[in-house]
Amino acid sequence: MTNRKPVLVALPLDHQTDELLATALELGKRLECPLVVVHALSKRRMEGEPGTNSRIAAAKEILDARLRPLREAGLDVREVIEVGGPADLAINTALRTGAQLIMTGRGRPATIRRWLVGSAVEAVVHRSVLPVWVVRGERAVRRPVLCAVDLRHPSKVGLASGVRIARLFEVPLRVMTVLSDNSSNEGPSADEARRDLEQMLAQHPIDGLDIEVIVVTGNPVERIVDAADDAGLLVVGSRGYTAPTTEWHDSVTTRVLRHSRCSILAVREVQADLEGSEREIVRLADACRVTWQLIEDGRAAEALPIIEPVAQRAPFNATIQEAYAIVLEKVDQRVEARARRELAQMIRARIDRS
Repeated sequence: MTNRKPVLVALPLDHQTDELLATALELGKRLECPLVVVHALSKRRMEGEPGTNSRIAAAKEILDARLRPLREAGLDVREVIEVGGPADLAINTALRTGAQLIMTGRGRPATIRRWLVGSAVEAVVHRSVLPVWVVRGERAVRRPVLCAVDLRHPSKVGLASGVRIARLFEVPLRVMTVLSDNSSNEGPSADEARRDLEQMLAQHPIDGLDIEVIVVTGNPVERIVDAADDAGLLVVGSRGYTAPTTEWHDSVTTRVLRHSRCSILAVREVQADLEGSEREIVRLADACRVTWQLIEDGRAAEALPIIEPVAQRAPFNATIQEAYAIVLEKVDQRVEARARRELAQMIRARIDRS
């Protein structure tokens, strides 16, 4: 299953580096794709260019040593080390390079302000239009894939991703939904829910896969987290970015991300049609990649007709709005640029409060 678009690996260089790189190595080999490894250095007050360059050189030396096994395995690996926020660096680099996926880790107390879920990792999941794989432990590709499906808002992209990952790593697939346990007759029965899941699965290439359909009742977060204890990867479909509300990044996805001990693949649902969703994600990522390249080449005017329609289609994606703001500033449309920056700040502030 070859896919030559790169996988971006956001690497914090902490105790989880080995398990994160082990998962990236196996994914890169199976997809036969390049890896782009990014590492963010914190900003330091009053630090001059020599000090910054010294820190970048030191980080590169450490990174080169950690990445040597991946290169010796035949993978094409590129490094990006910059000063700035980890989430912004990961998302922006993913868009610039046309990545198919972002992979990151969960963090630890020593790096809590930058990498613990609830900060940088959660920000990447909420802001990215690309799938985000949050690695937790080395078992990520050894045990079954658990795909959680909300029948009220089914994510076709999420289910398709679950099928593909299970097939890619040759592991069983468990497809699960959680029904309300209240006494009302609202919603499907267990038998109806099972039929719905089976019909959804029939739309995907499942021949040869070991599949189990699971229907349970109770609190969705609790039941999903419990079921994920024996899984290697939990796939959840996020409802998209159509409105700047507290539901914008799906509260179930957020709470599962915070409480599950299992690796998680969060997949953004851009629109109802699966093929259309995938095409839209590709269009957004490609447009942003071209825009950033034109900005770096000093050709912002050429980027304006590319990023403007993208910003209109994704009005509540902070990264895209910031790219649009940069282009507007370069072409002296400063009032509109200021408005777009304020919109991006509002989006991120709302995410942080929710």
